Amino acid sequence: MEELVVWLLAAYGCSSLMVTLANRWISRMAERADQSCVHYRLLLGNSEQVVEYAVRRLQVRSYWSGTPIRISYVDYGSTDDTCGIMAVLKRAGHLCADDGEEAAAVPAVTIDLRRTGEWERAM
Repeated sequence: MEELVVWLLAAYGCSSLMVTLANRWISRMAERADQSCVHYRLLLGNSEQVVEYAVRRLQVRSYWSGTPIRISYVDYGSTDDTCGIMAVLKRAGHLCADDGEEAAAVPAVTIDLRRTGEWERAM
C-alpha cells in the first residue's frame, strides 16, 4: 500500500512538472510570434564552400538572441553543387522559398556569398 502511495505521488509530481513546462513553452512561442522576424537574403553564385556554414551560423545567432529569422536566397547561375545544398537545407526546413521579384520589396539583410570574405564581415 505504501508503494502505491509513493508511485501515485511521483506520477502526480511528474505530470505537474510536464504541465508547467508545456505552459512555459507555449508562452515563449507566443512571445516569439509577436516579435518581428529578421529576414536574411543570401545571394549565391558558386558558393558551395560557405553556404551551409552561413545558414547554420545565422540559425545559431537567432537561437541565442531569441530573435526569429527567415532565410531566403537568390542563385545567380551556380555551376557547382550550391543548388543541391540549398535543396537539402530547404527540405530540412532551414530555408524559406527561393527569393523572387515579388519578395524584393520586403526589407531584408542581404548577405552576398558570391564575394569571398564579405559574408564573414556580415555575420
